Amino acid sequence: MHFHKQIAVGLVGFLTALSLSAPIAAAAASQQKTAAPTAAAPKAPVAVDANELSYDESNGDFFAQGNVIITQNDGKITTDRAEGNTQKYEIWVKDKAYMTQPGLQLTGSALKYNYHAKTGTVGEATGWVEKERVYGNHIEIYPDKDIIKNGWITRCPAKVPDYHISAERIEIWPGDHYIAYNAKFWFKKVELFSMAKYRGSLKKGAQSDFPKIGQSSSDGFYIGQRVEYPLTEKLSAFANINYYTKHGFKPDYGLADREQGYTVRLVQGDYEDSDDNWIRKEPELQFDLDSRRIGKLPLQYSFTASYGKWNDDIKSSWHQDYKLYFTRDPINFSKSLHLYLGSGFENVRESYDGSSNNIFLLDSMLSKDWSNRFNTWIAYHNRSNTTALFAYESADRNRELDSGFTYRIDRMDALSVSRTYNLETNQVTDLDYTWHRNLHCWQLDLMYRAKRHQIHWDISVAQW
Repeated sequence: MHFHKQIAVGLVGFLTALSLSAPIAAAAASQQKTAAPTAAAPKAPVAVDANELSYDESNGDFFAQGNVIITQNDGKITTDRAEGNTQKYEIWVKDKAYMTQPGLQLTGSALKYNYHAKTGTVGEATGWVEKERVYGNHIEIYPDKDIIKNGWITRCPAKVPDYHISAERIEIWPGDHYIAYNAKFWFKKVELFSMAKYRGSLKKGAQSDFPKIGQSSSDGFYIGQRVEYPLTEKLSAFANINYYTKHGFKPDYGLADREQGYTVRLVQGDYEDSDDNWIRKEPELQFDLDSRRIGKLPLQYSFTASYGKWNDDIKSSWHQDYKLYFTRDPINFSKSLHLYLGSGFENVRESYDGSSNNIFLLDSMLSKDWSNRFNTWIAYHNRSNTTALFAYESADRNRELDSGFTYRIDRMDALSVSRTYNLETNQVTDLDYTWHRNLHCWQLDLMYRAKRHQIHWDISVAQW
């Protein structure tokens, strides 16, 4: 521990020098500016602990052996033997090492890492980047992204993944997206297809990179696959290739420009909503503003706008839709009882009949976790105006009360029941029973819609 303290103190001294040099440089620059300089915040020290530890204060070199643990804040490297330099903030590990940081867990060899620049490399590495399981012959770590060379990515936790994407190079922006170059899509050991470049989303609720199959009473058997090809750093071409035995091919496709804070899309094709209503867009321009917080208030807002030509079996109209929506941070009455609130305004215009409908929106939901297995919820929705030219994505009723529960039977199975109640007519409009089955790396959802006497099932990549 004596040597452990020496290295920690040496790093603190070096960090102090850095923190002092920043305001000195800023003060010199401030002679030409009126604004006062701001001192840089001191960086956290790096601590090294091991059974055997030697340190050269003259040049900062150190050597550690036996149960080596290197830590800084929430980051840790564990190995049997490590070298480094405190003055350069560098760590070198020739043999096997285990590295953890927020959102990153890697096991590999030939590790090099710089705690000052937050950059490093690992050879023959496996692990996780947030929810993505990865392998790379060589992995590069940067503050904002990770680069995998000659490796693969998947969300399947099995030792031999049921599915994965391999590529010569995969660039990952955690929590946002990744781009794979010379990508190949695999089911077990069978290559399904390949693309020169592929862009995949890592955002919550994003559509899977692998096919989704299922069956419903209204559509018959269906299979769908999404592909997206990056044209530039921000612009991509995409297509959702869908086939239904009762409808034939129903693809949609377009361009997506994802800028900082907003996304613009130009889309065309066939779309179906949750009530089995179809629409064809020829084409539609969409604008989505990312959710933004209002100052320090517990409120966020989002804005969407769209303009395009809509067609169904009997009519065609130039459709406009503008929506501003506010959400409040969850109100936590306890660790298990939460209230969610939202409200907004929407304006829908149609060239077919010259209509312009204003809609005020109010939503609330109360959720209660009774145990790790049992959850109940009840929600209230109010739409001031349900008048709509198209049935697609239109509200069926002004005031609606939804309720339901989910019960996890065991590690593999869960049952959920949901009910929709029309407060205008005092009638139950939907009653759905769904069985959820964990199929290792996939999920089966089997739903019976009692009020419509319909059965739906689909198999998709599990959302861990």
